[in-house]
Amino acid sequence: MSMMLGVDLGGTAIKSALVDSFGVVSDRRSTPTPQQDPTGEASISALATLVASYQQTAKVLGVGLAIPGLVDPEKGIAIFSGTLGWRNLSIVEKLSQLIEIPVTLEHDVTAIGFAESRVGVAKDFESAVVVAIGTALAASVILNGSVYHPHPAVGELGHTPTKNSRPCVCGLNGCLEMTASGGGLSRNYKALTGQTVSAIEIFDRAQGNDEDAQALVEEFVDVLATSFVFVSALLGPEVIVLAGGVAQAGNGLISKLEADLDKKLTILKKPKLLQSNLDAGAGSLGAGLIAWERLA
Repeated sequence: MSMMLGVDLGGTAIKSALVDSFGVVSDRRSTPTPQQDPTGEASISALATLVASYQQTAKVLGVGLAIPGLVDPEKGIAIFSGTLGWRNLSIVEKLSQLIEIPVTLEHDVTAIGFAESRVGVAKDFESAVVVAIGTALAASVILNGSVYHPHPAVGELGHTPTKNSRPCVCGLNGCLEMTASGGGLSRNYKALTGQTVSAIEIFDRAQGNDEDAQALVEEFVDVLATSFVFVSALLGPEVIVLAGGVAQAGNGLISKLEADLDKKLTILKKPKLLQSNLDAGAGSLGAGLIAWERLA
């Protein structure tokens, strides 16, 4: 059976899977992302090796590649990725030179939104905003059942300002994802305690007597809920879907956000908050589905 290969290249792992035309996934894999790779050459080599490995056992028609940051899907260029340290990298051209099948590029959270709108919890809603909270934070907007992404910066919710002054890789201070992301939460906890702890663990510690964890989680919820107020005012989505690794905090996070939203929303319609039912491979699934749409 012919398949597309969906690849989600993140800051720490390359998540990949074979995806059929119905969105059924098989042969999921996770490969370490090369570190200290500002030229992208090591990552491109790793991707080529990964593709060759899949081709040994499957008929792969094409590759859907999702990466964080600003991307130009039409030109196949990674314009800016603070997570990966890339600027203006012609990744599709360079990867295509190493493999013999077509490649298409997309923003990672746009790919997640695509998966959510096709086979996830957003598929039954006409309007939704999918907020992926992982190492960083970004959103995918779904309008009239379709992903809305007219230019590369749409969805970069993580680079909107908050009242804090933490420096961001984009060059500004106080960006939302410096507080309300898994990476931001872990960094901020380490700054207070000296301990390197995952975001999920910090949420768990906040349930106990850890005052540092409690303060950071309270701030996390405050700024994220405030961003949801602006999202609700501008787009009025039926649902906001929480995706990404931090969404694994589950109903505990959702209940905190709902309580905070109740304090901040007045005349605005309150969106339904749902946790994604797709696992951590949603980016690779979405990238594979996008490849079927563009390359088949």
